[in-house]
This record gives sequence, structure tokens and C-alpha cells, in this order.
Amino acid sequence: MNRNLFHLICFLALICALLPIHSKAQNSCIDGKVTNNGKGIANVVVTDGNKCVLSDKKGHYSISASANTEFVYVSTPSGYLPQDSLNIPRFYQKVNFKKTPTYNFELKINPKNDNNHLLLVHSDPQFFKEGNFDHYSKVVDDCLATINENKERDVFGIDCGDLAGDRSDLYPKYIDCLNRTNVPFYRVLGNHDMNYGGRTDETSIKTYNQTFGPAYYSFNRGKVHYIILDNVFYFGRDYFYMGYIDERIFQWLEQDLSYIPKGSTVFLAMHIPACLDEQPQPFSYNPVSMGDQTVNASSLFKMLKPYHVHILTGHMHYNRNIIHSTSMYEHNTGATCGTWWQGDYSLDGTPIGYGVYQIDGDKVSWYFKSAGHPRDYQMRVYPVGSNVEFPEDISVNVWNWDKNWKVEWFENGINKGEMIRCEGIDPEVAKMCADKEKLEFKWIGPIKTNHIFRATPQNKNTMIEIRVTDSFNNVYKTTIKQ
Repeated sequence: MNRNLFHLICFLALICALLPIHSKAQNSCIDGKVTNNGKGIANVVVTDGNKCVLSDKKGHYSISASANTEFVYVSTPSGYLPQDSLNIPRFYQKVNFKKTPTYNFELKINPKNDNNHLLLVHSDPQFFKEGNFDHYSKVVDDCLATINENKERDVFGIDCGDLAGDRSDLYPKYIDCLNRTNVPFYRVLGNHDMNYGGRTDETSIKTYNQTFGPAYYSFNRGKVHYIILDNVFYFGRDYFYMGYIDERIFQWLEQDLSYIPKGSTVFLAMHIPACLDEQPQPFSYNPVSMGDQTVNASSLFKMLKPYHVHILTGHMHYNRNIIHSTSMYEHNTGATCGTWWQGDYSLDGTPIGYGVYQIDGDKVSWYFKSAGHPRDYQMRVYPVGSNVEFPEDISVNVWNWDKNWKVEWFENGINKGEMIRCEGIDPEVAKMCADKEKLEFKWIGPIKTNHIFRATPQNKNTMIEIRVTDSFNNVYKTTIKQ
């Protein structure tokens, strides 16, 4: 045989022998079963964060996963809960190909009818020291009261990120404190939950993954599909990030949504807002445009267009509702920590509190619950002379306002019509931030908000009533004597 031909044959044989080994190194099969009391559950979505598959009629699933797969997890179907649903809902398992390729999920039947459920939305607890938990416990107490008022409902929560202020060592205390509610809370990755100092975005979420599991996932309650996304993209320099959804997450989301019928109600939670304006502003290459909104949100909106969507976000430390379309509503929730635990308000005057969403089948309603106040506490009114920006006017901060609300005023019982909406600073926040001796962070200052309303009384020593009607025709009233 020709020596060159012999060498070629040997070389090709070696390549053929190595191909299966190379392929195996790149891809491995993950399989398992989804069960309840040992009985298989069909049509459950299972994913490794790249591919989504359905369990068969006996509950079996199989995924051809890449070698760098970290988790395998289920999109918990309606009517079921993860076996361990408190502390951190265990809908996921850490993958270790050296130990086993098989990962089984045992789900339990939800004892409540989840067609009628209650969602509590927190954002930015952002603990930076142990003492913050003394204040946080009051928020948890208020949540407990809300839960007890809704005992007949299935209740759970979502925390929209910045679970700690660059202090991951405080995660255990945060988890234990919130677990007093005795309901599951699903978490979102925030920019202050990242590990800095790594070379890429992929290395920035290791501590979060170790504590809370995958940074993007989904689950179902009743007729609603819930999605958690990671939209905080780390630049590779400390404290530099932008709102951005990468291609891997988009591809996963496309698959996840493919199992959800068009026209369904979808809640999507992520830390950084999608878009803070109903009419998107031209993009500017600066920290505000990049770090406070999702730069490729238009692609997300396009993907979500066939559904009725509520986007839940945080990050901004103020409360703002944005109606992107008749079927897409964004709720930016005021910070649970307010002004970094420095006072009783977020930067826009929203009291420390949380969002409450009541879901009855396909019907969704909501309100903002101020911790330590009754449910109907939805505004704060200031008499003439209190607001230096409008010294001749009464002013009112309606923190959960959107354009479907109506804010009217009455003078001595006479309806004077709707108040003028303007951008302004809440006087209480201005007062709080002016006392720098009481602030641990001296850089904190008030911001202008678009949910300040004002009106000019015609007479002195008159009785003024403010009447606010929300999107669901709930009426809130308060009076002030001039």
C-alpha cells in the first residue's frame, strides 16, 4: 500500500474514532420524570435554559443539553407547586454530569384554587447593613396582614431585584425575614445582586445562581403565565451595566411562549424597566438611557404582542405606571427600601410599600399598599404654601396614578373639575432629603415625578376635598381646610 495513502487512512480512522468523544463532550442527555405522588404529569415544560421540551404522557422528558448547562428546571403548571415552595421555590436542580444525567421533579397539588390568586410585588429591598432589617420587618408585618385578609386566595410574591445592596452575605437574613409571610416569593436578579470584578456578564451572577437558582425562568398560576427575566447586562467594569436582554434569553423566551396560547395573560418581571415613557424617546448613548431602560425592549414588545401583558420592574426607586398599548402595561414599583432605608418614602414621595395584584381568571386589578397604612391610603395632600414650586396652590401626590385615573377637587362642596397634573417634587421628600445630618448617604436628593397634581383655591379658609378615581372605579377621598 502506498505509504501516503496508508497515513491518510490512519488519520481518517483516528478522526472517526474521536468524533463520538468530541460530540459527547459537547452535548449530554438530561432526562427524568415529572410526577405527583409518583404518577407522571404530562405536558409540563422542562428546560435547561437553552431548550424547552414537554414531558410525555407518563411524565418523562429528555433534553440534549450542552456541557456547560448549569440547571434543569420546570415551568410549574397551573394547579401544582414545587415540593419545597417556601424560602426559595425549588423548581430547579443543579446539573452535575459527573454524578447523574437524571433529574426527577416531584410536584405537589396546590391546596388553593389558583384561578383566583393574589400577587405581592416587592422591589429593591437593597439591604446594606444588618440594621435595615428592623425597618424591613414592618413591611413584612404589613404583608402578613394583607395575606391574612385574603386567606381564601392562593398568595405568592415576586421581588423585582436588588435583593441586597452589594451585600450577598445578607441574603440568608433577607430570606428568613420574608419567609415569615409563609408564602413563596420568586426572585429577580438586580444590578446590586451581581458579582463585580469578572471578565464577562456570564461570570457576574454566580452568587445569585448559588442562592436563588436560574436567573430566568417561568411558572403558571391559574390562567396566567409568569416569566422572570435577567435584563441586567454587566460590562466587565465594576458598577457598569445596561438594561439588555441577550440572544440566549430571547431564544429561550420564544420557546417558552410557544406553549402559551395567543391572547393569554402574561406577567413578565425583570429588574430594569423596559421603557419609562409611553412614547419611547430617541436613544442616547449615556448612562441614563442605557442603565435605566432596556435598550432592546422593542424586540421584547414584539415577542409579547400576541398576549395581554403586565411588565413588573423596579430599579428606579419610584412608582410609575406606563401604558405601552391597550394590551401591554408596565408597573415600575417603588422601592421597598424607599430612599435606601433613610426615610419613609421613595424618591418620588411614594410611601414604602408594595404592589398588590388580584387575579380572577383573566381579570386583573391592582393597587399599591403603603406599609402601615390602610388600603385606601392612595394620596398625600399639601395645603397652599407647602409646595415651593407652586406656592399659591394645593398639591397632591397620587403615587399609583396612570392616565386612566381621574383626580378632581371640590371647594366648599362645589366640583371644580380635574386638577392640573404637573412634574414636581413631593414636599415631604424635599424635607427629608434636606436634613443631611440624618442621611447616611449625603448624595440622596428628591426627584421630580409626573404624578403631582395642583389647583388654586379661589377663597381662603375653605374646605377642600380631593376625590381620586382609579382605573377600577374605586374612589378615594381626603379633605383639607385652607
